[in-house]
Amino acid sequence: MAASEPVSGHPVRVFEAVVAEVRDLSPHFRRVTLTGPSLLDFGVPGPTLDLRIKLLLPNPGHPLRLPGVNGVLEAGWYQDWLKQDQPGRGFIRSYTVRALRRPPSGPEVDVDFVLHRGPGSRPGPGSGWALEAAPGCQAWFVGPDITAVTAATPLPEAGINWKPGRSDRVLLAGDETAVPAISSILEALPPQISGHAFLEVPEAADVLPLATKSGVQVSWLHRGTGDVQRGARLLAAVQQALASDAGTWHPYAWIGAEAATVRSLRRCLTESGVDPRASELRGYWSLGKAGSGVNGIPVPQR
Repeated sequence: MAASEPVSGHPVRVFEAVVAEVRDLSPHFRRVTLTGPSLLDFGVPGPTLDLRIKLLLPNPGHPLRLPGVNGVLEAGWYQDWLKQDQPGRGFIRSYTVRALRRPPSGPEVDVDFVLHRGPGSRPGPGSGWALEAAPGCQAWFVGPDITAVTAATPLPEAGINWKPGRSDRVLLAGDETAVPAISSILEALPPQISGHAFLEVPEAADVLPLATKSGVQVSWLHRGTGDVQRGARLLAAVQQALASDAGTWHPYAWIGAEAATVRSLRRCLTESGVDPRASELRGYWSLGKAGSGVNGIPVPQR
């Protein structure tokens, strides 16, 4: 797939890449760096923020049927992909671009994966692929084509859902699946933005380096090895922050976590007078299901 190939105007396309590096960041985070000439046309004008891509994953032992023609996609491509039969259809999983660099040697894209480890854990297609990834492996993903994205392109169509408008106070909250997006957003925020960011991770060793020029107070919350319910510390921290600042701020909220946790946080925002409809709340996954958010498919129990 040649870089700068003419496109139909649809803001996303299929990009072909190879794995350049694999690095474990912590017990539950693994970074996979992708590169390749196709990525010369990948990206959006400005910071990537919470930019998502859709990783195309084959069923083991079966060639992947890529959507579109020569990487070019049209409106409705996803519905057409769903009509394909397994095992040739493979899987699509959404991930956040943790970083996009353009050194002289060629563009590089970092994607951070959450690794599900522990007794009885069963990796899904995405984390399973990350566990097996090694330099030289091929990868395909759907993402924005910078030659087709214009100022008139709605940000969600390009893969970005961060839309704070003129708000100078923000509330970011997420579990480990949202750590890459929240980290990327924080790194892009200017100094005049203030607020709170809460990141819940499995254990203290999963706290990752994070820099921001903003005035946002960043708090890492770890569940540890006790009986702490998933999302409980995240919900408590958000409730406390909203209560302590009650009546003094009306933040733009960005939340990404397990679907049930997001529902609880939505109620929390509403009860505190923050309109969830003016914010961004995303159920990144659902407990007991494989796939994205409420659209996940129940995982058979052993």
